[in-house]
Amino acid sequence: MPLATLSSIVELLKSKSIVVVEETEKIYGTLSREGLEYIDMLPEEKVVLLLKELGGNASIDKIESVLGKEQANIGIAWAIRRGWIVVEKGDIRLKEFKFLEEHHKMLQMFTNTREVPQALLEDRVFQELVKRKLIVLSKKRIKVVKLTISVDEALKIIEHGEGISRLTRDVIVNRLWMKAKIKPYNIEALPPIKYSGKNHFFKEFIEMLREIMESLGFSEVKDDYVIPELWNFDILFQAQDHPSRDIHDILIVEGDADLSEYIDVVERTKRVHEEGGASGSIGWGYGWSLKKASKLILRSHTTAVTARYLISYSKPPVRLYTIDRVFRRDNPDARHLPEFTNFDGVIMEEDFNFRKLLGLLSQILRHLGIKKFKFKPAYFPFTEPSVEGYGYVAGYGWIEVFGAGMFRPEVLEILGVKHPVGAWGMGVERLAMVVYGVEDIRLLFSKDIEFVRRFPIIRIDRLGGV
Repeated sequence: MPLATLSSIVELLKSKSIVVVEETEKIYGTLSREGLEYIDMLPEEKVVLLLKELGGNASIDKIESVLGKEQANIGIAWAIRRGWIVVEKGDIRLKEFKFLEEHHKMLQMFTNTREVPQALLEDRVFQELVKRKLIVLSKKRIKVVKLTISVDEALKIIEHGEGISRLTRDVIVNRLWMKAKIKPYNIEALPPIKYSGKNHFFKEFIEMLREIMESLGFSEVKDDYVIPELWNFDILFQAQDHPSRDIHDILIVEGDADLSEYIDVVERTKRVHEEGGASGSIGWGYGWSLKKASKLILRSHTTAVTARYLISYSKPPVRLYTIDRVFRRDNPDARHLPEFTNFDGVIMEEDFNFRKLLGLLSQILRHLGIKKFKFKPAYFPFTEPSVEGYGYVAGYGWIEVFGAGMFRPEVLEILGVKHPVGAWGMGVERLAMVVYGVEDIRLLFSKDIEFVRRFPIIRIDRLGGV
């Protein structure tokens, strides 16, 4: 019978004063690892037996060389305490000796865990073995159920009371159903709620994003969390003295990256930053530093991933996306986290333009079931024109969910790309807030198991996306 069922029955019988439950504490003992090692011979016995073999006298060094320093030290100390040996100026002399039969019998008793009788707790040998940690004690609370009345009286109370509420094997085998009343079933009572196993709703949301992008012909790309500033900022034409590269905004990792295999990218980046290159720009007009570009950081956005991959593609069409973690120095609140998930994408086509980019972004949002959204002009160092996108959460208002734009000519030259490129970056948590109607971003990572169990998983086919 399951313990929960048994506990329920006992509580019912207690409420009818048929049984009482008495709690008592019992002490159990078992041998420690050291106790198992000494079950046949204690260290002090080993010392005196060795002394006897050596003629009754030996140096401490000799004993240690045979038994080992730890065993010898323990054995000598206990042999002195028992008055078996005398130590003088580093030499040991044997006085008397007798086997510790009571000790070995006691150790044999506790080779398996067993209850310690009250009388044994005051036994001198037992106390010594416990003190030496050869026997380890533990306490357990035991519940004893006792009838307060006879069995016949108990059955009468059950028969005239609520009766048997559950048909168990014991009730059937012992034919209790013939003597006691069966409690009527309430067919209107709701059954207990059973939650089926499922993935975390936020993980499912990310998988849904992947399905949407794959259906639109995009391929996923990945990169490391720790990257040089070159990929995070410089290839995106972000000046090396830009405030977003300050130590207060990014998380710096000790060490530098070896960029020797990217010498062509480094040379283009240096040329565009300093003088604008062939892009038609005048650049930033400063001396670009390879040392700063080599500094390692925790990436602050995943445009660093998609832009870097574009270097490997020269001919359109190219559709890439990435969904992964990024890190920033933000204080947690209802809309911000210091570690969050970015969803970035780039698209390169011969005739691609800003209007087509807005159409693609609208298509992604509608796939997600976001029906109320709007675009707002914005500024980003690496795109022009640029736009911010907002989604509406009922009862909470408009939440910024992405930034987007067309890569600037300077960025295209650094990447070695000769065709228009549209790019965007979305905060996945903020997207999820809009789709699920969640008002606090921290709820997406709730540890409340009941909240997670009850949270609905929304799939594309339920969103009515286009």
